[in-house]
Amino acid sequence: MTPISGILQPEQVILNLESTGKPEAVQEVLARLSGHGQVRDFDALRDAVVKRDAPTIVENGWGICIAHGRTETVGTLVMAAGRSAAGFPSGEGETPIGLVFVAGIPAAMSSEYLRVVGAIARICRDRHQIDRLLAAKTARDFVELLAAGERKL
Repeated sequence: MTPISGILQPEQVILNLESTGKPEAVQEVLARLSGHGQVRDFDALRDAVVKRDAPTIVENGWGICIAHGRTETVGTLVMAAGRSAAGFPSGEGETPIGLVFVAGIPAAMSSEYLRVVGAIARICRDRHQIDRLLAAKTARDFVELLAAGERKL
C-alpha cells in the first residue's frame, strides 16, 4: 500500500485555485498531471476524467470533489489536488467546494484508489483536519497534513 504522500507530491498541489466552478477546477487541477512521468498520454487521461461527472462530497460544511478516470495510459495511480479557501459553487447545492482531487487510475489499481479516496474522505470528516488543509501555508504542508491524517486512521 502506497501512502497518500507517496502518490500526491507538493508540485501537484495548487493552494489557490483560480477556477470558480467545478468543471473548470477539475481541469485546472488535472493540468498538474501533464508531464507527470507516469502519464503516457495526458489527452487520454483528461478524456477519462472529464467524461465522469465527479460528485461533490459534503464534509463539515465544505464540498470535496474527487474526480478520477480509469485509463491504461497511466503507469500507476497518479493524483493532483487543488484548494480554494473561499470555495466556489458546486452546482449541486449550497455547499461551496474547497478541495478538489483528481486521480488517474490504471485498471489494475482499483482497490488502491478506493483506499486512497476513502482515506481522504475520512480525513475530511474531522473538522480540525479540513480546517488545517484549508489553511496550509505550503503545498508540502498540505501533503504532510494528509499524510498525518492518514496515519491516524
